[in-house]
Amino acid sequence: MKDLAQRRPVLSFLALAYVGSWLGWSPWWLSESGVGVLPFRLPFEGIALVNQAGLFAGPFAAALVMTRVLEGPGRPRAFLARAFSFRGRRAAYLGALLAVPLVVATPYLVLADGTPEGLRASMLATTLATYLTYLAGGPIQEEPGWRGFALPRMQRSMHPLAAAVGLGVVHTFWHAPLFLTQEWDTARSDVGQFAAYVLLIVALSIVLSWVFNTSEGSSVPAILAHNSLNWGLLLAGNMLGAPVENTWPAALTMAALAGVILGLTRGRLAYDTP
Repeated sequence: MKDLAQRRPVLSFLALAYVGSWLGWSPWWLSESGVGVLPFRLPFEGIALVNQAGLFAGPFAAALVMTRVLEGPGRPRAFLARAFSFRGRRAAYLGALLAVPLVVATPYLVLADGTPEGLRASMLATTLATYLTYLAGGPIQEEPGWRGFALPRMQRSMHPLAAAVGLGVVHTFWHAPLFLTQEWDTARSDVGQFAAYVLLIVALSIVLSWVFNTSEGSSVPAILAHNSLNWGLLLAGNMLGAPVENTWPAALTMAALAGVILGLTRGRLAYDTP
């Protein structure tokens, strides 16, 4: 197993990430609110706990295990120190904190029937507080693995755009068990919405690849950008008074942002060959 991990580090990481998360989530997606194999329905607190278990057992744990196998004792701690350091260009943080949520939320507000409600004081406080809550709901556990571990290794053997698109597809289907649940808050009413979700995550992966490549090994800008996608959809829903049920507006504008970044970086996504 160690020889395989050393010869195929990315594939080994992806296998660990998938198996860890799918097993960690299994009490949820196998329950009555999923495929119905297990004879119970989890309460909200149980779902939150199981979700965290799946996230930590997936890309987060896989990155630490693979770093230990490939680089030796003590290296996982160094990996985490680098992943959670505040490095990178100012443009990456501005893109993560401003450009991504604006790009995601704006099309819903522009296309809304009537005038959006706007953010009242109480709603504003809740929306801002939820930004911090959303950080713990995925981005912190995911990005050190997807972008911090897998992306640099993929970019060494393929074009940065191919690496970004490939990782986006892998990231999309990693969510597959959650599509089977009733509680996961992602639009999935038909095949068209699934196609929109694929486009959204692949476009986001392109943006996150650029963000990571300007961050000197830190995953913090990618974590913030990933979180801004989730939060931007929440912001649009709060201003419209109803949850977002159509992923296409966000997918198309995120694809446009990815296209701008590709144009500005000539397709290299700020990647410098070591």
